[in-house]
Amino acid sequence: MTTLLEIKEAISHLPARDRAILTAELFAQEEPPASELEDALNRGLNDVRERRFSKLQDLKGSVVSWISKS
Repeated sequence: MTTLLEIKEAISHLPARDRAILTAELFAQEEPPASELEDALNRGLNDVRERRFSKLQDLKGSVVSWISKS
């Protein structure tokens, strides 16, 4: 078994919360291009202007189900 397969196997046994933390840490290592960051910021600001957002309390339950589907 290769190292990559061993890592994938180990990740598959992690609890959802730990898998989410690992994913966030891995993505944080790669800085996206400035244009992507600016586009994401503009989309977020437009959503706020259009009142397309949710309160944090409303999202807490959803996040767990989203993570467990990955």
